Amino acid sequence: MATNVGFSATSKGADETPCVPTSVLYEIDHRDRGKLEKILNDASRVANSEAVLWRIDKGGAPASFLFGTVHVIDKNLQSLSQATLAAIDSSKVVAVEAAETSRSSLTNAMAQAQPLMVSRDRELQRILADDEMAVVEKVLADAGYPPQLALGLKPWAVTMFLADSRCQRQLQDLGMKPIDTLVIERAQAFGTRIVGLETTFEQYSSLASIPSDLQATWLKASIELHPRVDDVTQTMSELYRFRRMDAAWTLTRELAPNAGLDDATLASLREELVSKRNERMLERALPLLDQGSLFIAVGAMHHLGPRGLVALLRERGFAVTAIE
Repeated sequence: MATNVGFSATSKGADETPCVPTSVLYEIDHRDRGKLEKILNDASRVANSEAVLWRIDKGGAPASFLFGTVHVIDKNLQSLSQATLAAIDSSKVVAVEAAETSRSSLTNAMAQAQPLMVSRDRELQRILADDEMAVVEKVLADAGYPPQLALGLKPWAVTMFLADSRCQRQLQDLGMKPIDTLVIERAQAFGTRIVGLETTFEQYSSLASIPSDLQATWLKASIELHPRVDDVTQTMSELYRFRRMDAAWTLTRELAPNAGLDDATLASLREELVSKRNERMLERALPLLDQGSLFIAVGAMHHLGPRGLVALLRERGFAVTAIE
């Protein structure tokens, strides 16, 4: 739940049965309202969680902006606010996590990453129980791959397949888009230059560099979460709208109690999946920020906490002010 990067299944057209996901938040509220209140209150106290659009100022340079997205498709998130549109339109450059959006560029990135995905010692066979392996094999088969492929994949790569959601595919078939795409299309409509703060291959490399024990725990949590993957994506969009994104970590542990996600493990996953990438994205954004008129759009999770982009920018002398 704490990350939304995934490999999409082979498209088989729109599913006939309408997909109606259930919010995990409502489920916990029904079962234990006090627990839900604590989860959301704790998330609200995380530094820089109160906004998704921030103004960045330094010296006499024109204002820049930092915008948080969520990497899921939601029918209630199909338009950008007027403040966000104005910020994009006033910018000379739009920087996103990865600017490669064409099918060919993504295919090339996958081809580059193939050596990072391959396990030569049947790693999954060692770390997964038979019932867990059965889930993985079915997911691969549904995506159009032979089930035995699981024996040759690293845990992080399998985790990406497990993130695929039937509800998300249905929404995509209906022409709906994630917020990141809405930002890119607005920039393209105005002829604004678009750059990536990472490459897709670098994102895959970051996942591949996660220590093996963490990859195994993350995979086990993803297998445990998989029957609820559509509900998880729905819940992520709600956390985004409520400005409570940090609750995703606690909810992951709540929904996958058998995966061994203790505080230390969650902190390590946050370090690998978020904090290390924040440093890289910041360094690449700094030359553009010095010129001003930059619009940065990255996952809202990258804004949060003492090692989030808002805090890192302030450490570099920028004034960062919440807008909405």
